[in-house]
Order: sequence, then C-alpha cells, then structure tokens
Amino acid sequence: MDVSRAAALTDERMAAFRAEVDAPAVAYGLVKDGVLVHASGVGALADGRVPGPDDVFRIASMTKSFTASAVLLLRDRGRLRLDDELATYLPRTAGLTAAAGGPAIRIGDLLSMNAGFPTDDPWGDRHESLAISAFDALVENGITSARPPRTGYEYSNLGYALLGRVVAVVSGADYRDLVHAELLDPLGLTATRYDARTVPSDRLVQGYAPTDAGLVPEPLTAPGAFSPMGGLHSSVQDLATWVGGFQAAWAPGAAHPLDRWSRREMQEQHSYIAAAVLPASGDVPERVVAASYGYGLVVEDDARLGRLVSHSGGYPGFGSHMRWHPASGWGVIALGNRTYFPARRICGTVLSAIVEQHRGENAVDALESVWPRTREAMAVVESLVESWDDSVADRWFAPNMDLDRPRAERRAAVEGVRSRIGASSRAATPVVSTTPAMARWWLDGTEGTAYAEVLLSPDREPLIQSLTVSTEPVPETTWD
Repeated sequence: MDVSRAAALTDERMAAFRAEVDAPAVAYGLVKDGVLVHASGVGALADGRVPGPDDVFRIASMTKSFTASAVLLLRDRGRLRLDDELATYLPRTAGLTAAAGGPAIRIGDLLSMNAGFPTDDPWGDRHESLAISAFDALVENGITSARPPRTGYEYSNLGYALLGRVVAVVSGADYRDLVHAELLDPLGLTATRYDARTVPSDRLVQGYAPTDAGLVPEPLTAPGAFSPMGGLHSSVQDLATWVGGFQAAWAPGAAHPLDRWSRREMQEQHSYIAAAVLPASGDVPERVVAASYGYGLVVEDDARLGRLVSHSGGYPGFGSHMRWHPASGWGVIALGNRTYFPARRICGTVLSAIVEQHRGENAVDALESVWPRTREAMAVVESLVESWDDSVADRWFAPNMDLDRPRAERRAAVEGVRSRIGASSRAATPVVSTTPAMARWWLDGTEGTAYAEVLLSPDREPLIQSLTVSTEPVPETTWD
C-alpha cells in the first residue's frame, strides 16, 4: 500500500472516530520504516487550531517503554541484572510477597507485569505527583499482592514506579534526569518532557474530562514518584522517532542509545495476557490474536497479520496509542485530549487495514531467510520427487526418518505424488517459513500441483528430519 492511500484511509477513519467518541482533538501520524510519512489532526485545540505533529499531549502509560529502556540501559552496562531481586536495591520491599507466600520479586518480574501486584488502573493514575518519601512510606507499609510473583500477568503501575526507584538507586541520578540524558536528548526528542511546565504554552495541549455537564478542563499534575509509569508528555513527531527505533531493531541501522538486541528483547513475549478471536471487519477477515506483555510494550501475535507491537496510554484528560507491524514497517500513532480516549481501537483498525492490503500487494517470499542448507534440501527434495534415489536419501535423511516411516512407504508416497502431478518444477508462489530450518513451497506439474515441506535437524551439518510431499490441502502444521 502506498503512502497516499494509507494516508487517505487514516484521515477518513480518524475523523469518523473522533466524532464517534466526542474527543475535542486528535493528532495522529503514520510511520513507515522509521519515518513519519503522514501526520494530521482532527478537531480543535483550545486556541481553535487543528492539532498537528508538534503539539504535546500527555502520553500516560506509553511512558513505560521509556522506563523499561532505562532499566535495560543499566542492565547492558552491567549495573544490574533482570533476575536480581528487587530488595537488593530497595531493601524496604523485602517483605512485599510474604502474604502471597511466593518467591522474591525480581527486576524482570516488574518489567513484564509479572510481580503479582493487583491491576491498579485508575488508582495509579492519581498518584503521579506523590513525593518520593511518601512513596517509600507507602511501600514500607506493605502492598497487597494478587498472586505470587511469576504466576500470572497483572497490569501494575506500582511496579513501574518501583522500577523508577531502582533506576535512581542504581544510577545515582534522578530517574527523570537519567531518561532525559540517556534517551530523550540523544534521540532529539525535544518535545518529550515529564514536567508540563517546561513545554511551550502554545504547544501544550489541554486535556478534558467528561462530566454530566459536559467536558471540563483537567488540571495538570506535577511529576513525582509515579512518573515512571505515566508521566511523559510528547508529540506525534517525537513518538515517530521513538517507534522508528524499535522498528530498526531487526537490522543494524542508525545509532541508538539502547542496543538493538535489547530493543528486540522489549518486543518479545515475557508474560502471557490473553487470546481472543477478533471478528471480521470490512478490511480484515476474522483472526485469532494472542497478546503478551514484553518489557514496557504489548506484543500481539496475530494468526493472519503476524506480530504487532504497541502500548496505550490512558490518563485523566488524555488517551494515546502507538502501534507498529515489524514485518511491513508500518506504524500508527494517535493522541487524544479526552480522559481515556480509546486510541487503541482506532489505531488497531487503521493499522490492520493497512497491513492487510500490504500483505495482498507484497507477498513475502521467505526463501532468503532460511539457511543455505535448507535451500539445498529443497533442491534435494525436488530431485527425489522427479526421480527417487536411495543414495541421495541416505546422505540427506536424519536417522529418525526411516524409523518414523519405512523408506519403502515414503518412496511410494512421493512417487504417487509424481504420478498425479507429472513432471514438475518449483512454483512462483512465495516460500513459507517459520524458522531458518524449515521451508514449505509448491510444485507445479504438467497434471497438477503439490506442496513440499521440509524441516532440518540441529546437527552441525543439518539433515532432513521431517519431509512432506502431498497433493492434499496444507494443514496448519505437519509436525508436533
């Protein structure tokens, strides 16, 4: 899908959605391969302007990705480990899990929302300005756990506030100062600030809360102990740069404060959330999605669209969302100035439609992503289909192959496919792969079509450990 069509789709849907949810103003942008390729806005700000890419909204819990990045920066420098116990750095937390009867909380548990604290929206949203001394007293007084650590996902603002305290203790610097110095300033995120009072007044967006009498301005809050979970203000332009850094994690690219492997680690599943069947929309068929929490980011594995990475922000006066699709390079950002503006809904709809069209127009051939040895195996399989040769099978089959299916039966099955489809060659259909050791591809014959699938072993010189050649419909998997 080209940028102009993606922009037109986004503009149309954002305008309709803003009207549907009665948000005063929404700024949004499309990112492609790390670049902001389209930015616009709908509605009006307090001064009557249409919001744009440089206007600054509170981004609330999207802040968690910045906090997680700060923790991983310190980890990469050897200042802490993710399996370190929280009490190593914050001794007053040593007894937090006693009531739940579980093990000690680790840094990684906090990052992945797996520490056992109960879900605390919207309680956490009203604690941002809490003084550090008051926060420490709150923790020392005891926290009620919902479950023992590492036994299930619970969305915890408190957990990220604790991570902010860890960052400060380990670095010897104020948490907010460290994020500015190590992340915001090096990346040129000049609009991104914890303290709204430092944002130019002509760019700071007023948030609104719904009441029975209508929308009323939501007072600004000052930074405090809970800033690490939701205290940042930012713009579409800055967030496009932030999203671009995560998109670039799959290949060496521009310099970034955080190592690309750590940025990838943030986008992996660390704590399972839930799975759901999403109903079909006008653009995308019904599909199954499994969601997990990474480190400061939500990871969704969509059976049709592939992996999507995101995070929302909801706060009194504001709602926001950033979402991207690593495989296609597309991403979308939306910032609204109404309490808990459901930006995730519209960003999910827009990006799914764009990625669905991208899939249709850019069929992915995985041939280049598999091992060279896998490509060799594909050619070997094609030669066996054309003319079976036991000496070739002897060289290429792993020991389990003849144990799993007698050689004579396997040969007869392959020769049966050859008799049904005739002389064949590799089809132009893209190769499918889920790992460098696996490939599925199609054979076009003079009389019909078949598919072949091969999985190689982990030997030093990999061998074929699973082989399917069939004219039957392709199952979801061909091995357990």
